[in-house]
Amino acid sequence: MFLIARKTKYFILIILFSGTVFIWSVIFIQTPNNILEVYFFDVGQGDSIFIETPNKKQILIDGGPDKTVLEKLNQAMPFYDQTIDLIILTHPDADHLTGLIEVLEYYQIGHILTSGFQKDTAGYQEWQRLIKKKEIPLTIAQIGQNIVLQDGIVLEILWPDQSLISSYSNPVNNVSVVGRLVYGDIEIFLTGDIENKVEKYLVDQDIWLESDILKLAHHGSKTSSIQSFINKVNPEISVISVGENNKYNHPHETVLEKLKNSIIYRTDKNGDIQILTDGILFDIVSEKK
Repeated sequence: MFLIARKTKYFILIILFSGTVFIWSVIFIQTPNNILEVYFFDVGQGDSIFIETPNKKQILIDGGPDKTVLEKLNQAMPFYDQTIDLIILTHPDADHLTGLIEVLEYYQIGHILTSGFQKDTAGYQEWQRLIKKKEIPLTIAQIGQNIVLQDGIVLEILWPDQSLISSYSNPVNNVSVVGRLVYGDIEIFLTGDIENKVEKYLVDQDIWLESDILKLAHHGSKTSSIQSFINKVNPEISVISVGENNKYNHPHETVLEKLKNSIIYRTDKNGDIQILTDGILFDIVSEKK
């Protein structure tokens, strides 16, 4: 099953922020394949990340700014597969939300996880309408939750802290759901669009941040990626989801300089970026070299 639990020193499951334990009942297909696949889709100036576990459970984090995500999913999933087990909306900005509205139209969604922050836009209202129409279960993210994708593969929720979210919500980037995907010895840090205020909060907490792969926050903006955060994550590989020749001049040169000890992949230069890992080693396949 998939489940979300909060860690305690005894590793006991507890009640979620939403008030109920979040459980998906699924039938695991036994297969010798032990490869976890993580795609960073090239969707232009936006984010979209697709995860498929060895047991073929599928998670989509954000959907980019337009319909491009549908094309990417068609390439990553079998043509007959019209279901996605979990969608995570990190935050309701259009460059993360818009493509997910299209996904809700075309796919059967098992569950949705969001930060709980709402935005008064036509896109967000349509997102809410489709969730209600299709009666998709929804859970609010809270620091300390674990999403168990399958035995040995966990997405740890590191932010938001719902008790602090109102004081961090300007800008809305700072309400992004932040997670760390752990499979055996391999760790992938997923940041949404958090800016330096949340990065500093995470650095100051007594939690393990070091990860093999870092998805850089906010497309490489200079408002994110403070040096202390980069140092604590200490990534071997950094991935920047960014549009070619974007008007924001992302990624910023000062951010790239901070990553000088890391190998950088960028969707504007490398296209789709795929991580393959068996939990011990990982390989990277990019659309463009």
